[in-house]
Amino acid sequence: MKRAEQEAYERDYAQAKKEGKPFFPYAIYKDHIVAILVFAAIIGMAIWQRVGVGPPVYTATSTFEPRPEWYFFFLFQMLKIFKNQNALLPVIMATFIVPNLLMGLLIATPFIDQRAERRISKRPFALSVAVLVFVGIGWLTYQGETGAVPVSGGAITFTGITPGSAAAAGQTIFANSGCTSCHMIKGSGGQVGPNLTNVGTLGKTSTYAGTIPVKVPGVKGPVYSGENWFVLHTECPTCATPGSAMPAFANFTAKEYQQLATFLNGLGTTYK
Repeated sequence: MKRAEQEAYERDYAQAKKEGKPFFPYAIYKDHIVAILVFAAIIGMAIWQRVGVGPPVYTATSTFEPRPEWYFFFLFQMLKIFKNQNALLPVIMATFIVPNLLMGLLIATPFIDQRAERRISKRPFALSVAVLVFVGIGWLTYQGETGAVPVSGGAITFTGITPGSAAAAGQTIFANSGCTSCHMIKGSGGQVGPNLTNVGTLGKTSTYAGTIPVKVPGVKGPVYSGENWFVLHTECPTCATPGSAMPAFANFTAKEYQQLATFLNGLGTTYK
């Protein structure tokens, strides 16, 4: 700040302090009035626009579009913008890098624009930053609310899968049963569960002495490996992997379990 500007600021401040009203109780009184009005407006809107309770969640659905609360729509949209870069980039960009860059710009603004002028019309840099940030967040929020939720799974192609084969039928079952909402394959799908792109190369093996709900021909314990492991894990996830959070898919036929297991067991080896 230039010396002349500092002296002018000090004169104006001294004059305002001499003619102005004290902080207590005048400013505190006004702040309390505004706070009461804001809380009253929030309570009134909460009473006027009640939040409804939807139907119970069906974890195996393939049509539900998951969306966060409205105040996270802008982060939700940024996750979609950076989708399919790699497994970590969407989360890092949307929740760490971009928000921290904006926060750093907000903190740096007073150091970049050091003029004593308080009128917003005389502070184009601060005004431009505020407008761009709010417009950007508003646009991302609108897009996050109205835009389509990414849907994946049906359009993924693999080498080695022939039409009409058991693996092709298993791929269709996988795509139509909501599996892609939790699992990613070849960069498409959810990230709640493990990435299944190369799951067939892991050599999964489990020992389970119990009886699985649906009898699949040729599949029996107590040791399950290869396709048999995927049959067991689909019917009873906790039987194959104790503590698994995956829901059990108990509504398939014996043939469907086998077809899905054929598809999953070949991922990363026969089907790429």
